[in-house]
Amino acid sequence: MTPYNRAYTFIYYKDIKKSEAFYRDLLGLRLEYESDWVTRFWVTEDYAIGVVQSGRGFLKAMEDKPVILCIGLKEGEDIFAMYKKLQAAGVKMHTNEVELRKTEGRIFFCEDPEGYIVEIVQSPK
Repeated sequence: MTPYNRAYTFIYYKDIKKSEAFYRDLLGLRLEYESDWVTRFWVTEDYAIGVVQSGRGFLKAMEDKPVILCIGLKEGEDIFAMYKKLQAAGVKMHTNEVELRKTEGRIFFCEDPEGYIVEIVQSPK
């Protein structure tokens, strides 16, 4: 057991308001405004993706995005429906369909409004 009780990954946006339609409305993550320049999107009760307004936090938004945000779907959720929902909303998809992989299970990659790659995965049963 570790001494920690929660974790965040902070990503930097030129316009944090653009993150809401993707993370809250499409992915269904709970939104919490930390301040007028930091928004948290809760993936689980103890892990959130923090979106920071460029120029206000420790880093600045950059064109190169050397990180992949991996979000695991719960058992019983429909990964195929999620793929179709994001595709229908005009989200840039980086896989042509939901793929089945030996180690990860069902998986697809898409891109958020700032250009970060998001991996949606559903582990095998």
